[in-house]
Amino acid sequence: MAIKMIAVDMDGTFLDENSSYNQERFNQIYQILKERKIRFVVASGNPYLKLQNCFPEIKDELTYIAENGGYIIDQGVELFSAHLSTQDSQLIIDALKTMPDVLCWVCTKEQSYTLETLPEQYYQMFLPYFPNVKKIKDFKDIKEPIVKFALYLPQKNVSERIHDLTEIVRQKARIVDSGHYCIDIIPQNVSKGHAIEILMDKLDISADEIMAFGDAENDIEMLKKVKYGYVMENAKDFMKEQFQWIAPSFNDEGVLEVIEHYLKNDSFYNKK
Repeated sequence: MAIKMIAVDMDGTFLDENSSYNQERFNQIYQILKERKIRFVVASGNPYLKLQNCFPEIKDELTYIAENGGYIIDQGVELFSAHLSTQDSQLIIDALKTMPDVLCWVCTKEQSYTLETLPEQYYQMFLPYFPNVKKIKDFKDIKEPIVKFALYLPQKNVSERIHDLTEIVRQKARIVDSGHYCIDIIPQNVSKGHAIEILMDKLDISADEIMAFGDAENDIEMLKKVKYGYVMENAKDFMKEQFQWIAPSFNDEGVLEVIEHYLKNDSFYNKK
């Protein structure tokens, strides 16, 4: 069965270690995808605006699964959005006040926020991921529904903090490991896998017609929803052990390599 949709995670998957990609090669591939009417889906834990900035010339042509599935936009049209309840958001905000070693960014659909007390070095470090960020005195001042809490954990206390936060949110929200000491707190039923299901239904595409790529825990549900779920060679072993399909490393343009192979040969590349 022919592929009709390709979904790609960004950091550690489509983007290399310098947060870049081979634009010339991608543009050539993308033109063929358009000719064959294969939908290109950007699936990431990052905010919508950040993802659009990665594809400035075609940003309104693409489909986006932003905020780990909390916000879905298809060619400029919102298909789905989810947010934490006001009560649950306040519970998390209160808990974070007891954890001064945890750095936080709060995302709504159109805006990101961080505290005025955030050290400048971390503000600059994460600015590429939260390009539309505002500094505020207290997260309780946020008026819009909160889609996600993005947290950067202290390396020496990662396990302890994840345990503490898991105990706090319990059934109210879910914690997703984004790698590199970062976790997201998102609505309970939100995931990239659920987002793929929504797109399958909206676009009338079956799991057998989808290719997806990822490298981290927050990609697992998405990769399991499709027939051709590729784990990147640079992913941790526990990820690669779960899936049949392995793509070359993100630093070897693995996503583009696999897609190009499919378009040229009508067959599926596998490094496993």
